[in-house]
Amino acid sequence: MLLGVAAILTLSGCMLTNVAGSEVGGTIPMTGITRQEAADVARAHCAKYGRSSRILAIRSEDGVKAIFECTS
Repeated sequence: MLLGVAAILTLSGCMLTNVAGSEVGGTIPMTGITRQEAADVARAHCAKYGRSSRILAIRSEDGVKAIFECTS
């Protein structure tokens, strides 16, 4: 039961975060989320394309953003 609640909360967080990207990767604004939450958002984004994700960097130019890639 607790795992189900945690999954729902994680997925609801994904809905609120604006990911700019495609099947090769993208960026996630880090405003109001942790690095782990950004990794979860990247994982959910890449899963739509049947891929895994990997965080490449956290950049602070023009606001803090997580840069990620989708891998096969």
